[in-house]
Amino acid sequence: MRQRKYSTITGFMGAVQDRFANYQPARTMEEMVAMAAKIRGCSGLEVVYPQNFTDPAYVKRICDENGIGISTVNLNVKGEEKFRYGSFSNTDKNIRRESIRYMKTAMDAAAELGCGIVTTALLNDGQDYPFEIDQYDAFMWALESITECAEYRSDVKISLEYKLAEPRIHCLFNNAGKMAYFCEMTGHDNVGVTLDSGHAWLALEEPADTVSFLAATKRLFYVHINDNTRNWDWDMVPGTVNFLEFIEFAHALDKVGYDGWLTADVFPGRYDPIQIMEKTYEWMDYIFSISEKIDNAKLKELQNKRDTFGILDYIRSLM
Repeated sequence: MRQRKYSTITGFMGAVQDRFANYQPARTMEEMVAMAAKIRGCSGLEVVYPQNFTDPAYVKRICDENGIGISTVNLNVKGEEKFRYGSFSNTDKNIRRESIRYMKTAMDAAAELGCGIVTTALLNDGQDYPFEIDQYDAFMWALESITECAEYRSDVKISLEYKLAEPRIHCLFNNAGKMAYFCEMTGHDNVGVTLDSGHAWLALEEPADTVSFLAATKRLFYVHINDNTRNWDWDMVPGTVNFLEFIEFAHALDKVGYDGWLTADVFPGRYDPIQIMEKTYEWMDYIFSISEKIDNAKLKELQNKRDTFGILDYIRSLM
C-alpha cells in the first residue's frame, strides 16, 4: 500500500469545547507540536492562524525540531468577536478589509512555511433568519474579497471549505457545486475547495461523487477526513459509520490522482487526542488497503452490467 500523507489540526491538540462542556487543557503551540509528533502515522500539522500561531519562523523551527511537516495554514476568521456577522461578506467594509488582511498575512505565512496553501471556512458568512442579509450583496462582497486575495500571491493556493450549517443556521457557501462555481468566478486557478467528508454528508452529498466533481473542475485542493451520521457534523473517526462509502471515497481519491494531504478533522472530545488521531489513520489505512485491491476492469464490467449486488458482493469479498 502506498504511503499516504496524514496530518492533524493544531486546534484539536489543545482545549476544545461543544455547546455543553469543555474538554482537554489549553496547550501552547510547542506542546501541541510535541503531541502531534507522538501520533503514529502523523507526518504533518494544519496550523491555525492567528489563534495558534502568528510567527511562522517560530512554528517552522519547532515543527522541524519535532520532525513534523506543515500541511496547510488554517485561517480562522470565525473565532473572534469582530467576525460574528461574517468575514469576507460582512456588511461592514472595514471587517471585510480586516478579513483580506488576515488572508494575505496567512498566505505570506504559508509561503514562508513551505506548504503553499491556506484553507479557510467562511462559516460565519450566512444567516439565521429570513431577510437577515442581502444574499446577493454578501456573495458579491465575498467574491470581490477572495479575488483580491488570489491576486495578491499567485504562488499560494486558497482553499475554501463549505458547510451546510454551523455556526450559521444557513451558511452562505453550503455545498460543493456552489463553492466550485464561486472559485471559477474569481477567474484565478489558485482558488479551490477543501473537501471535508463530513460536510459533504451533511449537505446530502456522497464524498466519492464530490471528489470526482471537484477533480473534474480542477478545484479539489485539500481534504479533511471524518465521519458522521449525516444529521450533524460529529467529526467522528472515518469509516466508523459510513464504511462502504468511505471505501468508495478512497477509491475515488486514487482514481482522480489526489496525492495531497489527508487531514484528520476529528473531534477528540472526551477521548485522548493522540488515540483519536491514531485510530483515524489506522482506519484510513485499512480503508485504502481494501480500495487498492479493487480490480477496476472487473468493477467497470459489473457497473456496465448494472449488477448492483454483484458489485457489493465483490467489494465485500475484498475485506
